[in-house]
Amino acid sequence: MAESDVVLVPLQLQAFVLNPEVCNTGKDDDNGARIVPITQPNYTFLRLDNFLIQSDVLNHADLHNAAPAQTNPRMYDMGAQPEPLPRRNRYGVYLHWILPQAYRSGIVAADSVPPERHEKERLQRGLPPRTDRGTSTSTKKTDTPEYLQPPTRWIIIRKLELDSIKPEEAKPYFREYDAWVLESDYQWNLDDIPLDYDLQVDVSPFVVGKEGEGVDINQQAEVFIGRKSRLEDYSPDPNANYANISLLRSSNPFFADFQLHNSNVFSSLDNFEYSDDTNSRSYLEKATASYYLVGWHSDASTDPLFDGSGRLQHSEKLEGIYMSLKSSGIDEITNKFLDDKYPIRMCLHGAMYDVKWDVNSKPKSVPADNYSEALQQQNIPTISLGTTPMDALITYCTARRGLETDEIIEKLEEDILAIDSLLHARDDGVEGQREAKDMIYNWNFSRSQGGTHYFIAGEDTQGECKKPGDDTISALKKLNEFQQILDACNRSATQYRWDMFSLWWKYVTDVTNKQEDDVDTATFKRLVEDISKRLNQLQAHIKELEDGIQTQISQGKDGSLKDLKTNTLPFYFCARDPTVLVGGIDPGWPADYSDNVAVRIAIQCVTSSKEVPQELIALANLASQMFPQTAPLKEALGLLTEFWALLPVNPTPKLQEGQVYPQFHDQLSSTANNKLWRDRWEDRQPWFPLYVEWEVEYTHVPFEFWSLDEQAARLSAGPLVRYGIPATDGTPLWDKMQSGKPEKSKDTRILSGRVLILPQPSFSLAAKVKQLFADTPPGVLEDYLDADERQNLLDNINKLSYLSCPLSGLTEGLLTLSSGTHIKPENKYVEDDGTQTTTAVETARFPQVSLDKHNIELIANNSGFTPYASQNDYTSSPFCPFKPATHGQFRFVKFNIVDKFGQSLAAINQKPRPGPRTYPPLYPCISDFYEPQLVAVDSVKVANTVHPNEGTKCEFMQLPPQINQNSRLNADFVIRQKGGGADGLSYWRPVTEWENPIWGWLVINYADYGIQVFLPDGTFYREVRIGGPNGALAEPKWLPFAEDPNLPHDENNAQLDALVDKLKDKDYLLGFWVMIGTAIQNMPATPGSYAQFLGSLVGKPLALVNMGWSLELDGPSLQNQSTRAKVVEPEIHLLPNQDYPDSYEFQVKLGDQHREYDGLVGYFDSISDPKPTQDEGHELILDYVNTYFVAEKQGDPPVTDSLHIINTTNYPKFRPYWVPPFPNDGVGNSEYAPPYITPEEYTEARNDKMRVFGAILDPFTPIHGLSSFLPARSLQLPSWTWQDAMQNITAFFHSGPLNVVSDVGSYDDMHPLTTSSMKDAPARNLSLPSLGAGDWNWLQPFVDPDPTHNLPVFNAFGIEKKGNLMTPGFEKGPYTAVEGFLQLRRPLMVDNPKKDN
Repeated sequence: MAESDVVLVPLQLQAFVLNPEVCNTGKDDDNGARIVPITQPNYTFLRLDNFLIQSDVLNHADLHNAAPAQTNPRMYDMGAQPEPLPRRNRYGVYLHWILPQAYRSGIVAADSVPPERHEKERLQRGLPPRTDRGTSTSTKKTDTPEYLQPPTRWIIIRKLELDSIKPEEAKPYFREYDAWVLESDYQWNLDDIPLDYDLQVDVSPFVVGKEGEGVDINQQAEVFIGRKSRLEDYSPDPNANYANISLLRSSNPFFADFQLHNSNVFSSLDNFEYSDDTNSRSYLEKATASYYLVGWHSDASTDPLFDGSGRLQHSEKLEGIYMSLKSSGIDEITNKFLDDKYPIRMCLHGAMYDVKWDVNSKPKSVPADNYSEALQQQNIPTISLGTTPMDALITYCTARRGLETDEIIEKLEEDILAIDSLLHARDDGVEGQREAKDMIYNWNFSRSQGGTHYFIAGEDTQGECKKPGDDTISALKKLNEFQQILDACNRSATQYRWDMFSLWWKYVTDVTNKQEDDVDTATFKRLVEDISKRLNQLQAHIKELEDGIQTQISQGKDGSLKDLKTNTLPFYFCARDPTVLVGGIDPGWPADYSDNVAVRIAIQCVTSSKEVPQELIALANLASQMFPQTAPLKEALGLLTEFWALLPVNPTPKLQEGQVYPQFHDQLSSTANNKLWRDRWEDRQPWFPLYVEWEVEYTHVPFEFWSLDEQAARLSAGPLVRYGIPATDGTPLWDKMQSGKPEKSKDTRILSGRVLILPQPSFSLAAKVKQLFADTPPGVLEDYLDADERQNLLDNINKLSYLSCPLSGLTEGLLTLSSGTHIKPENKYVEDDGTQTTTAVETARFPQVSLDKHNIELIANNSGFTPYASQNDYTSSPFCPFKPATHGQFRFVKFNIVDKFGQSLAAINQKPRPGPRTYPPLYPCISDFYEPQLVAVDSVKVANTVHPNEGTKCEFMQLPPQINQNSRLNADFVIRQKGGGADGLSYWRPVTEWENPIWGWLVINYADYGIQVFLPDGTFYREVRIGGPNGALAEPKWLPFAEDPNLPHDENNAQLDALVDKLKDKDYLLGFWVMIGTAIQNMPATPGSYAQFLGSLVGKPLALVNMGWSLELDGPSLQNQSTRAKVVEPEIHLLPNQDYPDSYEFQVKLGDQHREYDGLVGYFDSISDPKPTQDEGHELILDYVNTYFVAEKQGDPPVTDSLHIINTTNYPKFRPYWVPPFPNDGVGNSEYAPPYITPEEYTEARNDKMRVFGAILDPFTPIHGLSSFLPARSLQLPSWTWQDAMQNITAFFHSGPLNVVSDVGSYDDMHPLTTSSMKDAPARNLSLPSLGAGDWNWLQPFVDPDPTHNLPVFNAFGIEKKGNLMTPGFEKGPYTAVEGFLQLRRPLMVDNPKKDN
């Protein structure tokens, strides 16, 4: 190796002091933190005994008797007689080090990543190369992420201040410097562990992963790892087994960070034990110690920096594992090192100085106690609940406005609120705030792939999709039908695979499965074989569909499908669980954790001008002797010298050229205004929150109590659409819940979960603020925060500490599913060449019920959640525990934050108390999405909840209706299908990319009080005006233009004619006039190419379209997974069936008058089952139009009965549907044999589920479907659909009589007025006063020379400017009076908008 062959990697070392005083008193006035009893993974739950197997190997921490220490089993042996005895060996200083993020992040390649690139990234990450017999790189891929193996050898050095030792008579038994060796991967069998070892402190339970089928499941609970030895006593065990302890293999998400789970692996206890002259075990009462840690990879092949082949530069290796070399002014040396490729190793190191141990007193500063007291304060809320971390943070800041005691924090929170408004108003407009506020709730949904869609690339110069030939249209239609059913089959297969796992789990957890019960065995066998047949046949069908798609693509690649491209269909969504934020509590993670680790080389180490103690030099030499040929330890002496030089008692060393302090020797602590050194204990306990354990009481509120309506938002003037529980009749919900038999209030369940606290939410806030400031124009920023305020926010934002996490597991609990670490019947592993192999574990097979190797391997790793099965008892509940849709309210009964040393904050005191409430209430800040509505009780408005609250406070969070599985709101423009409604074809179908769905245009004519009707291409069709004897005048078709015989016949004209017939009614026409006029006033500005000055003459053109909406599930409806429930079926199902025909109907609000970004003017309902011939053109119910614009003044009643105001009473309702792409059960076809539903039949069946509406809309603006149970669904016309029409629509209106000084002449049959000639300059002119801007024509009527025609014909005249209105004069007579139309020759759009280059 070369000179600088060791890279020094810093670690943050933390020290926690545990003694009885730390546990606090447990008295009523004690609101301090609690020390959790040791709760380790119980891997006996992984055994296949029906009385042992559990859905999670880790139980919740029990805090009921955590204080005082005398009742805490971690501190006292409760089984000792005659009274509990202190576990003195557990008192002391617990050291733990934080592994760099390189060991926490895995790498996996997407299908689109080339194998060569993936292999290079693997090597850069430090993973071993994948080769087939050492000759060639394997191209096989795996979806299993690969993790680095962490360092497994550690030396802990302790420097003891001998003068601090108490009792003093113990001094002779201690040395100033001492050292221990940790073998993190040393594997123990239970029988080999020395009897004096404490299984909860001296070793760590672990699951050793093995490849293949013959895994001994029963031995998994008997494996422990971690061995600690004194350095001078260390000797390698030649018979030792060493485990692969990569974080992926640990099967424990807390393994790396939870000290209680990694003793002598990534942590160690110094209990200051010693043996006196009588060999009795004793412990120090007081001492001050400093600690130093040195670590390395015992095997060079697992060191991510080691590259024996020399393929990568050192800089590439460091970058690959999120590290960078510190700069120290010796660029020539460091740059050369970075450019070199010789093999290097890493040596990890960390320090903690001046830890004070006192068995009888707690440290002066215990942040956990302060946080615990703040958490239990009810007058100043600390916990908030929102849809996302940002939503919860805004809720938190809003609720605490004016209540903060810290001026800096108060200012930060006010600035955050200002940023929130800014975030929602990036365009400096109110509409931007409303739209962003609506869209923010889209983040409350997780999404899954909606499928693949094929299309033909290419468009014309106008941006319009090129219409392909008939062969291509047919081929593309067939291809998409195949792909659509293939996607559906794959989604179904995923569910069926989990169903197989569910049966396996139910069988192994049922206590009766060991009994000779032929009935149960036969039932299980039948169910397993049914799913097996279904999956086997489905897999074969999927293969046929895949082959069919490939054949079609291959056959058409040079012809009909030459320019084939793929796109994605809209996602399916499922509501996320609510997010909880706890404010004022430090997240614990280092502030620079997300940055690259700052590493050094040996020459950059700090040295000392004073002589280093010989004892320390001797320790470095001893380490080299005990670990010969260990390259990372060659720099041990330099590191120990630095450790000694940086001792606080020593003067600050003067840095020599090229030297630089190690990372963490700084004052970047996230607390105390960054005055604390990160490598000094400073009489302060560490605080590192690791996870949250929560428990809620959920009460299901009947669906009939809910209504979709607009609720006022917190920070926006515009209301937001969501489901709520109105109290319009004045009856509180708690009274309504007492009705029925059984009482609805009895539908209550306890749900619980555990969730990791990750650093990303707190780290991302500062990044979001910086990005916001960078992206927003300064002029806009100044309206919210001036430059000084912005800089203050950036400088201090890290002081705004908070934790956030989702309530993961809440939805799964309502689905009778559990999440956690559990046994699985398959063993998945990755071979050296990258091949992922999955095989059924031999001992997990139960052939007596057909759970054999083949059927278990059908699960294909779809075993993330376990069914409740028989492990939860609902035999006494009058309600079904399974909820296909969530709609209820919940309150917290437990919310505990546990840190990595076992310190716990309990928001709700877990000590039981007498009375009707076992635990006190918790009143969090509740975001508007989860906030209950109000009800007036004794003239006081209080929260409308399932149980009364204390005064105006509210402890209940409201979960509006959400579908508890993936679903989506489909929205398409539709057209009538040829032959639709018969022969299995749906009547309507979605338009393709090149089809225009517009079937007409409406333009309001202010000058004539009329409504003009145009064909889809913008050709004028008819006009209906207000006036005349009957109150409505309908002009003849085409007038004043001659009918163009070249116009293609449009089958949708029947719909236009039907609408015009309705407009002939004066009341109907008046309603339309008011609706359109009022709607236009609420619309956003039109595109710049639109002739803006026309606004005083005619309104914005409105498109007439048909649209189809539906609510689709992505797979079969989920089922109750509890086998111990009195009521098996839910009250309402998502999908109806023969036994339970009732199913959910969800309301969706289409459009919104309060939002300018929505373009819906009104919509017509349609008949539910149109017939192909008799209903063609009359599918829409035109007797009334649903609209928000029913009167010129908002709040007034509709001007006519033909206008139905859209409100919560008539929002469209949609039943979820799912079309099985394959038989979903064996009824009538127990073998699942073909024939199956064809791709075309599947597509037609989905189309048939659409509910169709006729819509009047702004062509430039999307319309939205708003529901709150799914993200807002938008539907917008492509620009090419209206561009050509805008070129043809012109403004014209009646005018006259006018006097002209010359006759207009006779009719010129060579220049008739047609829709194609109307934009041409006329051959003749007419003298009229100037009309200002624009090219105007006069349209003059004449008697048709053909006596068989009763309607006039028209010529167009140009308008010749004549006279001066400012100085009027008189021409000689005779004058001629004319009456006709004035037409603006210029179209509504100047030109088609230019395409972006």
